[in-house]
Parts: sequence; C-alpha cells; structure tokens
Amino acid sequence: MAAHTPPETTGARVDALPTADAVVCVPACGTAEAVRRAADRVARAVARLSPPSTVVLLHPDTAVAADTGGAGTDRVAAVPLLPHRLSPMTRLPLAAADGVPPVHALAAVASHAGARACCLVAARADDLTADAVHALLRPVVELNFDLVLPIYARHRLDGLINSSIVHPLTRALYGRRADGQLGLDFAFSARFVPALLEPTRQHGRPRAVWPVTEAVERGLQICQAHLGTWVAPVEESADAGSALSQVLGSLFLDVEHHAPVWQKVRGSQDVPAFGSAAPFDEEARDVDVGPMIESFQLGFRNLPDVWSRALPPATLVELGRLARAPRAEFRVPDALWARIVYDFALGHRLRVINRDHLLRAFAPIYLAWVASFVLDAGGISRAAVGARLERLCQAYEAEKPYLMSRWRWPDRFNP
Repeated sequence: MAAHTPPETTGARVDALPTADAVVCVPACGTAEAVRRAADRVARAVARLSPPSTVVLLHPDTAVAADTGGAGTDRVAAVPLLPHRLSPMTRLPLAAADGVPPVHALAAVASHAGARACCLVAARADDLTADAVHALLRPVVELNFDLVLPIYARHRLDGLINSSIVHPLTRALYGRRADGQLGLDFAFSARFVPALLEPTRQHGRPRAVWPVTEAVERGLQICQAHLGTWVAPVEESADAGSALSQVLGSLFLDVEHHAPVWQKVRGSQDVPAFGSAAPFDEEARDVDVGPMIESFQLGFRNLPDVWSRALPPATLVELGRLARAPRAEFRVPDALWARIVYDFALGHRLRVINRDHLLRAFAPIYLAWVASFVLDAGGISRAAVGARLERLCQAYEAEKPYLMSRWRWPDRFNP
C-alpha cells in the first residue's frame, strides 16, 4: 500500500482506499512527524502478525503528512480525517462531548476497506509502541476475538470510579470479568463494526457505546491485553461530581437500554488475558481521608431530600450511622455500596430528579466509599487489594436480585 496522504477531501480519500487487513487510529498524533513515527511503529507491529497485514492509519486532519516513508511502511497508508471526528481525549465508552461517537470514522473506514481488525491507540507519538499495537491487534487477527480491552499496570488508588462502580456493575449485569472499560486503547473485529455504525440514540439523544455490553448482546468474544502503565483516569482531571456525571450518566443509560439482556445473565466468567503485566513500582501516597469524610457528612446534612428520592429508608438509616462513625470505624460495607449504586441507576432511569443533579448528589457518597477503601487498602499488599476488590465484585453479583426486583417493581422500597 502506498504510504502517503492524497490531497483530496476526506470522503474522496476514504472512497479511494484499497482493501486493507486492519485499520489503526492514532488520534493523538497531530503532526506530520508524529504520523511518520506512528506509521513506522504500526508497520513493525503488523509485520509480526501471522500473516503480516496491510493497514490504513487514521490520524487527525491537522497532521499534513506528505510522506510516511520508512522501513516497512509500504504496508501502511496514512489517511487524515476531520479533527472533530478524532479527539485526543477519546475514551471508553465511545462517545465524544457532542455525543458523536469518535470512532464512527474508524468503523466506517474499516467497513469500506473490508478490514477484519480495528484498533485505537490513544498514546502520543512519544509513548506509542509497536508492542502495544501488536498486543491489541493479535487477538483479533490471529485468535478470532471480537473485542480487546486494555489491562494497565496502575497504582491501587488510580481508576477508582472504574474499580468501585463501572467494572463490578458491568461484571454483575453482563457476566464478563473485563476490567478495562475506562481505558484509552482497544481493538475490535469486523463483527463489532455494526455496533458503531448502527444508530445509537436513546430518548432522542445520542447514546454512548459501552463495548462490553454491545459485545455481550451480539454474542461476540471478549478478551483483554496487557498494555503497560495505566493512563491517568478521568477523575484526576475533574472534580468527583463532574466525573461521576460524565461516566455514570452514559453508563446508566446503557444499563437502561440493555435491560432485556442483563436480566437474563446469571453469574460471571473470566475473559482471556494476553501478555504479561508490566513491572510497576508503586510509589507511596499519603492520602488524607478527612476531607472526603467531611464532604460525606456535609452531604448527609444538606442532601437528605435528594438522596431520599433514590434511596430506600433502610439505606438512609445506614448512611446516618456511617456519618456518625469515628474515623477508625468508618467503613462502607460492600453489600450496602452495591445497593446504593443500583438505587442510583434506578433513580436515573425513573428521572426522580434532574439526572445531572442526581449524579452530582451521589458524589459525597462516592467519596465516603473512597475514604473507606483508602483506610482498608493503605497498609496491605497489591495482591490483598486485588482480593479486596474481588470481594466487592462478588457483592455486586450477590445483590443483583435486589436491582432486578426494584427494576421490575420500582414503587416497592425494600426494607
């Protein structure tokens, strides 16, 4: 394949593309030099596949790359697309700030080119590696998987929205133990492309695509791949209320959309994981849980009317006990936490109040869980932290009948 950028418009470039085995999208490579380096690393990655693959490399339209030449890059055709369709902030789930799925272009090009594998690598040119591209593409190209999610090496206190809500909730509902659902990198097969090309609207608005739920609904094969160091999670760049509103708003919409699917699922199963965990030296962190506990206590005093719209009386009583607990005894039981998340998902579905207001009011309770987790995890090993989070996931699974009962009969508060 010719490794160059045609001067025509985006549509003409895509229409003129030859067939390709794979499409790789690098939304953070926004200069000509970055695209050249990405093309070189992608070429080295696909040369290791069996058989070696030809690739269309998608990059932002701001990168005017007249020549991506280099060793092996005859297998790579670089094609720029409009900047608003490839955001450097692309994350799972697959939705941009304006509600337009940022990988729609990736899926459309893959469909046009007849590609059997697609991959989005969000690293900038300095961090993009051939190993990461190969790790994502290989399960699709060689092993017939349909969705490859990332596993990152990370600090025990990173990614807590994922660890405390997204992963255990989706595991309990859809029965797949796939951790990397707020990652920045993933791959998928041609069989997954329709999930991105079909209309994704709910209540008249664009709906985010959560890959695991779409794959389960379609009976597709899911796996994970070790990709090295964890990328900073969304909650580090936003306050807790904004982060929860952003992530849980789309997650709860997805739960509502897929209710007929998850109500049939029982238990959970592991998904295959490929590669080896990257070495990771976890630095010590001194975390003051005092402000988190105070935020929760303030919320308990100021938000009872809001919380009572979503939470049953028995849960409010337990939160009252927690608000009065001394710090040494400040713990959020796993079963209570799972029921609270389920209750807020139901409150979101029923629109008990403005949805954004509801999710922001959830933030003080989330901070209480974080404080409880920090107090639990601060002095134990990484393996023990993993066991601690596994118990949390099991609690979500055990409490799933509670969600199903309230989902079907929302007017009945459980005691």
